[in-house]
Amino acid sequence: MAIGKPSHGSGSWIARFRDATGRQNFQSISAADDTIEANGVTVLTFDQAQERARVWYEEMALGDDLPRIRGPYTVTDCMTDYLIWATQHRKSAEHLNTYISAFILPQLGKVNTSKLTAAMLRKWHHAIASQPPRLRTGKGQPQQLKAEDPDLAEALRKRRLRANRHLVTLKAALTRAWRDGRIAHNDAWVRIQPFPGTERRRSRFLTNEEARRLLKASPPELRDLVRLALLTGARYGELCTLNVNDFQSDAGTLFVRDSKSGKPRHIILNDEGAQFCRQAILGRPGEEPLLRRTNGGRWSRDHHRRPFKEAVARAGLDQLFTFHELRHTWASLTIMAGAPLMVVAQNLGHRDTRMVELHYGHLADSFVRRVIRETAPSFGLVDDSRVVPIRG
Repeated sequence: MAIGKPSHGSGSWIARFRDATGRQNFQSISAADDTIEANGVTVLTFDQAQERARVWYEEMALGDDLPRIRGPYTVTDCMTDYLIWATQHRKSAEHLNTYISAFILPQLGKVNTSKLTAAMLRKWHHAIASQPPRLRTGKGQPQQLKAEDPDLAEALRKRRLRANRHLVTLKAALTRAWRDGRIAHNDAWVRIQPFPGTERRRSRFLTNEEARRLLKASPPELRDLVRLALLTGARYGELCTLNVNDFQSDAGTLFVRDSKSGKPRHIILNDEGAQFCRQAILGRPGEEPLLRRTNGGRWSRDHHRRPFKEAVARAGLDQLFTFHELRHTWASLTIMAGAPLMVVAQNLGHRDTRMVELHYGHLADSFVRRVIRETAPSFGLVDDSRVVPIRG
């Protein structure tokens, strides 16, 4: 018998057992702790995984007729299986582990999935919406809370939006287990509906003049990061993983191999974007990060937060403006310049136009109105002296 990890990339602890017939048996134990901090439940160290594997070995040694999970299949078991899958198929496994540990396991972890009811899950969902937002807090320290929006309606919308996101995670894990035959019925969670009206159209974006002010207010190492975000609409995480050889000079594109959806894509650049990248890669090895920090290293999680917030303040912009809204800026300005929604969606990495229509459709409507008023034929059939101009 043995325990190990996949030979390539991060993954899960996998136990192997050869039975009396010589047949090899494999069992996923948990997510590994190479990229996610161990929590003793869904993510284990080697020693913790080894102990859990011993239990499985004992069951296998007694005979294959015994179940591979002792006792009930709990929500914790379900979350463990889901994290194993997410670690292998999604970029967001580390964030999922954090949210699962904070919002799902404390309340539901010990519950047998076969005993879950709609009333139980609805109570959990509503309880999350009643809690103020949390700040990152050190282990063993009292939980720190984040200041909420002074607008009570907006604060409630944000709470419900967070609750909906955790509901999505729970339902995704339970549904995957149900499809794998680990849970017999799915009626408990399919009856739980998210809070309505939590998504808000993203209307906050920079004008060209504001973008130039932000670039001027940014320190040198941040300036290139902000500039490429404005020129591509790429997410922060996508920008961090770009290498020199991901820029295709002849085609004028950037290859994003590590996107949020897990699917690679090519970002098409305009002339300014292509010229910026040509200057950025000049004389540099292909495996170096396209965007470097002052120390030559790669940008990573949260490195940008403080300097970006300070640059926003120096530029005199809305203090709530975030780095992610540079992506909205690219999309908004591109749509207002006349780009079709499908073209924008493709460059942003969306599968279809639904998200783009939700957040930017009103900008496209404004463009359509302007074009129609400027280009539709006029036959001189109305007395000009009595015409009242149309606004908007």
